[in-house]
Parts: sequence; C-alpha cells; structure tokens
Amino acid sequence: MFKSRFLKLLVIPVVLGIFVSCGGSDNDTTPVAPPAPAAPAPVAASFECPSVTNSAGTAVVQGTDAAGGDTCTYTGTYTDSFTMASEATHVLSGPVNIGDDTATPILTVEAGTTIRGESGPDSLNILRGAKIIAAGTAAAPIIMTSTSDDGTLAADAQGQWGGLQLMGRATLNCTDAEKNSAGVCERAAEGYSSGITVPYGGTNDLDSSGTLSYVVVKYAGNQITPTNELNGIAFYAVGNSTSVSYIRVHNNADDGIEFFGGTVSFKYAYLTGNQDDSFDYTNGWRGNAQWVIIDQNTPDPATATSNRPDNGMEFDNNGDANNALPRSNPTISNFLILGNTVAHGELVHTREGTNATLANGIIVDASNLGPCWEVDNDATVTAASDGTNAYGKLVAASVAMACGTNKYGSSDTMTSTWAAASTNSITDITSSLTGYVNGANESAVTVNTSVLVGAFWDTPTEIGAIPSGGTDWTAGWSDL
Repeated sequence: MFKSRFLKLLVIPVVLGIFVSCGGSDNDTTPVAPPAPAAPAPVAASFECPSVTNSAGTAVVQGTDAAGGDTCTYTGTYTDSFTMASEATHVLSGPVNIGDDTATPILTVEAGTTIRGESGPDSLNILRGAKIIAAGTAAAPIIMTSTSDDGTLAADAQGQWGGLQLMGRATLNCTDAEKNSAGVCERAAEGYSSGITVPYGGTNDLDSSGTLSYVVVKYAGNQITPTNELNGIAFYAVGNSTSVSYIRVHNNADDGIEFFGGTVSFKYAYLTGNQDDSFDYTNGWRGNAQWVIIDQNTPDPATATSNRPDNGMEFDNNGDANNALPRSNPTISNFLILGNTVAHGELVHTREGTNATLANGIIVDASNLGPCWEVDNDATVTAASDGTNAYGKLVAASVAMACGTNKYGSSDTMTSTWAAASTNSITDITSSLTGYVNGANESAVTVNTSVLVGAFWDTPTEIGAIPSGGTDWTAGWSDL
C-alpha cells in the first residue's frame, strides 16, 4: 500500500510539471508539426480540336506543325456549330463546307486565329442558312492564308489555296430560263469540281451570313477551269443583315472581292496585288460601300514580275440580259484606286447595264496607261428603269482623276459623252497623296454628301479613303 501511495505522489508533480510547461513559456521547446506539403500545381490540359465530325463521320484531325504548334485539319461538310480557337492553326483540306444548304450551323472564329489552306482547291465555304462569326480586332486580326506562308513566299505569290465564300438567300438576277420552278433566281457557286452544285440566292434580302471584321485573306484564288475560279472573298447573294468591315485581300489570283447579287454592304476594304479585278460585282448587287483602297502597286511591280493586274473595279448587271432585274445599283463612296505602273486594265469599268453611284473617289494612273474609266453597253447609259435621266443611274459624284491624257481611252466616245453629262462631277487633278493620305489637291475637291442617304454612311469631310491629317486605317491589323 505504501508503495502505491508513493507512486501516486510521484505522479502528481510530474503531471503538474506538464501543465506548467504548457503555460506558454518563452523557452517553449515543444516540437511543432511540419506544414502539410503543398498540393501539386494543376497541369494544363493539352489543346483539343473541336469535337465535331463531318457528314461522313470523320473527326477533326489533331496534329502539330513544324514549329510544334497545335493544328486542327478539316475536310468535307460540317452541320454542327463549333469554334476555331486562336490557340491552334486551323487547316483546310479540300473544300470545307459549313452547312449543307439545310442545316444552320455557326462557325465562330476567335480573334487572332490563323486558317491555312494546304493547296489550290482548299476553301472555306459558308452555305445558305449557315453563318460565320469571324470578329477579329485591330490588335488580333484573323488571318486566312496558305500553309506555305512562312515568310519566304515571293512578293507576287498567288493561287496557293482557294479562298473564302459566303452563300446567302438574298435576291439576284438571271434570265427567265435560269429561274427555278418557283420562279426564283438561284445559281451555282464557283469553286467546286464538275458535278458538285452548291446553290445560292433566294428571296430574303435581310438574310444574314454572319460577321467578318478584321479579316485578312492572302495568296488565294485557285483556278479550277478558266471559267471557274475562286475569289479572295466571294459574296454570293449575301443579305444586308451580314456585317462586313476591315477586310484585306492580298495577291489573289482572280478577283479580290466579288459580289454576285445580294444586298450586303461593307466598310473599310483594303485590296492589294489582286490579279484579275480588285473589286467586282454582277447579277444585281445593291449594297453600299465606304472607305475602299485598291492598290495595284502593292507588291511593287519592279520586284514582283507577276503583279500585272486587270481592272481596279469591274461592275456589271447581267452579261446575258443587260436589263435583268433587280438591277445592280450600289452606292460606293470614299474610294482610292492606284493603278499599276507597268500594266493594268480599266481602273473603273462599268458595263452590262449596271446602275451605280460612285462618289467622293480618287483614281490615280501615274503611268498614263489608261483608261481610268470606261463605260460599255448601251443599257448602261440609257434610261433603262429610270425614265427621268438620259444617262440612267450611272453617276460619278465628286470624283477626282489624276489620269494624264488617257482618262477614257483615245476613241471611247460613249464614255467621254457620259462623263460630260450634267449629272456627273469629275475633276482633273495632279496627285498630291502621301501614301494613301490626301494632300492639298485632293482635299480641295468638294465632297458630296447628298448622295449618301441612310444610316449606313459615315459623313466624309473629304473625298478619298483617308482625309488629310487622318489616320491610316490600314496600319497594323493588315500588315503582311
């Protein structure tokens, strides 16, 4: 018993000592548990291409390019919506169709994205009912080019891949024999091999094919046959709910931009080195355009021997039926055309029954090659659908020409007679441009705002594409 008490007495002070030790002494040497190890940093998931399949059930092919960057390769027809992300390069293999003329998918292209065509037939095609939302920014434009575009292409490289085509359901004109069983004019788009028919046209002038903004298309324009060629950007019966601004087409083997009927309008187009016509329309286009630069001298003709373009602007109604309705009748304001100094066609060619108002423009032919403007076909300069004007609705309003002695061609009485009509205002000047910016001679020409009717228009202070003291809107986003 004594021993048990003795042990209890010994335990009491030991326990008391423990409590005293835990009282927060400055000399506390009690071990502290080490912190738990930090959780490992999450590993970023590898990039994944869109998880869509084409109509044949084939998935988008993921890969890498020579620099180790991610690529996504597309082929065939896609009827589901998807996004081309800027983290990867998106490669077209053959004609790539968004939609099948019945489905309504939306292709979204992120700002800063690059799309490349592998070879001549490769094109991006937005079919009727589908949309493209390609909204780049000035700091992050969307680039559409070829897989060979690695900085080593020749200055006059062209035809490396197909191009961009939009097919809409707006109205266009054709002969009665060409209309479908419902009496509606529909046509088949170019750019497809024999036996493949992709229709465009309809009855909805308010149709939308989406958005193009800060988009650069370069080195495109494949020729399938001499009469079946791809343009840089083709607008097939595209409606006026489509938004188009800040587009550049460079070194296209056929036309830079072409409109086949429709009602779509656009602002800020920069067209350089295109080998057929820089700006072309036909079959009843009735949109508006403002701020257009056509520079046939970029690339420099002295160093790019294949840079021998045709027309700056080629404007038609219908080659088979000049008076077909709806008649082409756009208004185009604030344009600048610089003619190639070695060879070119007409810098403005209006023909085949078109009406048009060309306002506040500048045409420069530094080498006096001419003609700067040519008008062809009786239907183009006769009353046609407008019985009040002896020269129809083909009007030049505040247009300045620095064209030497060959403005209209040496024996073109039709054009010279039309140009002298009281409905036209054409001024001869000596160019004082600095780059694309107006000098004193351009800024002195009276600007015409009376022909710019509606909410679409910016109110210009001068003729031309960039007023004196203005900012070059081509800079930065359109750099090659």
